[in-house]
Amino acid sequence: MIPFELSVNVMLHSDLHIAGVGRTAALIDRCIERDAQGRPYIPSTSFKGRVRAHYERLMHALGYDMKSCKPPAPRNMCKDPNNLCPACALFGSPVQQSRVEFSHLMPQSATEPTTRIGVGVNRKLNTVEQGRLFFYEAAPQTRIEMFTGTVRGWATETEIAQLIAAIQLITHFGGQKARGLGRVCVEVEKAYLKQNGKWEEPDAQTLLQRLKEVAP
Repeated sequence: MIPFELSVNVMLHSDLHIAGVGRTAALIDRCIERDAQGRPYIPSTSFKGRVRAHYERLMHALGYDMKSCKPPAPRNMCKDPNNLCPACALFGSPVQQSRVEFSHLMPQSATEPTTRIGVGVNRKLNTVEQGRLFFYEAAPQTRIEMFTGTVRGWATETEIAQLIAAIQLITHFGGQKARGLGRVCVEVEKAYLKQNGKWEEPDAQTLLQRLKEVAP
């Protein structure tokens, strides 16, 4: 295991809506997550959850044994600390502490969210539902463009390469995807690994080459 840190950029390709639990605003039915300064951001929990989901899919595709683990319900996750699936071994489970830590993804510039209008649709009749008009907030892509954050922890070089691949598979964040919101492009800008007591900066794409070498 080696300490590592990844610098991550998230480029918005559309407006973003991540629900702000507990937040209220006058005449707004669905508020977005904002920090103490009022800036829209992507919470670390949303970031980690999205990465884990893609990490699990990647492990399946590479042929790893996922041991019938089906998060997020704890009862369906790995329970034996000596027999964990690759995702639980890295991201944690009810019996295993996570070896990775995710920061919030913060905007490069502060801006006020925009307000949008939505309507509920009857899926059977394909018509607008009566009384289902609602207002919701969105972080504007034209004024924010990019969020940045970090992932750090302890892992093997192979796990770090797999983590980078999973991060770069992300295409959406948040809700309202059916309305075109949340489309993103995610890249690992820099990777730092501490080896022999010194921090090194290998090329992220070089680390990804290990996936071809170590797949079972």
